[in-house]
Formats: sequence, structure tokens, C-alpha cells
Amino acid sequence: MIAKLSKFLLPLPALWLTACDHGPNGRKIQYVPDMADSPAPKAQKEYLDPPAFAVAMNATPYPKTVEEAEQMLKTPDAIASDPKTPEKGREHYETFCVPCHGKDGKGIGTLGNVGAPQPPDITLPSYATKGDGFFFYRITFGSASTLMPGYGHAISTHERWQIIAHLRNLQKAGH
Repeated sequence: MIAKLSKFLLPLPALWLTACDHGPNGRKIQYVPDMADSPAPKAQKEYLDPPAFAVAMNATPYPKTVEEAEQMLKTPDAIASDPKTPEKGREHYETFCVPCHGKDGKGIGTLGNVGAPQPPDITLPSYATKGDGFFFYRITFGSASTLMPGYGHAISTHERWQIIAHLRNLQKAGH
């Protein structure tokens, strides 16, 4: 009986010692291997591509052209009715727009003449009659013809609408 038990008991210490080896080439014995090796993506290690044609829940569906944007996009009521909107818009305008368009929107900014075309005077009646969507599109995507860069990556959607509210105040004061 002891001889039969020794066949089973002698390998146990060896197995136990090899299971404790945590070296780079050592193999660990996993208690529940299906949890460690599950098909779920590992955080910070794997990336799952979204399904084809998937749209994020907080995505903004932008129009394809500036003309389309001018017709479709309007300042949201929550932003238009907020009394802090013009002041917040002024702060964002001074951060992003003043270097080129100037504090008064006349196109004479703090950068001065750096060899690029002068930005347009956005207080002119031709710009004052444009819809809010026009300015939203231009702030988001820029304009190749005037060398204006797009700021969609740097200015949130909410802040862009606030800038437009301040821009409308500049247009009222400018003409």
C-alpha cells in the first residue's frame, strides 16, 4: 500500500517546486485558466475596432459643405438663452481668434502682417447676414482660401457656439 502511495506522493514536491518558479521561462499553474485567458480585450493592451458605420453616441454629424451647414445648424437654445454665453464666448474668442481677427473682428489681429492674407472683417454686413452654421463650420474646419486653420480639435462644440454668440455682439457693435 505504501509503495502504491509513494508513486503518487513522490512527484508532488517536484510539482510544487516547479509551480513556484516565476522566472521568465517558468510556467505558472493556473487555478482558473479561463478567467486569465478570456477572449475579453485586455485594458491598455488590445484595441477593438468599432463596427463598420458605427457612430459614437456623443458624435456631432457635421454637414459636408459650408452652405449645407449654414442652412442646417442653428445655435442651440440652451446656449442662446444662457446669460453667461457672450462672456464665455468673448474669453474663447480672445484665446483663439484675436491673433488673426483682432479684438474687434476687423481682421487686424495681434499677429500683424506675417506674409499671409489678411483675415476678413467679420463685422461686415456680408458676414452679419450669414447663418450661425456658417461660422460654426468655419471654426470647426477652417478655410483653405483664407488659410484659416480648423479648430474643431481644440475648441469644444459648446465653446464654438459661445464664440459665435460673441461674434454676433461684435457684428452689432461694428456696424
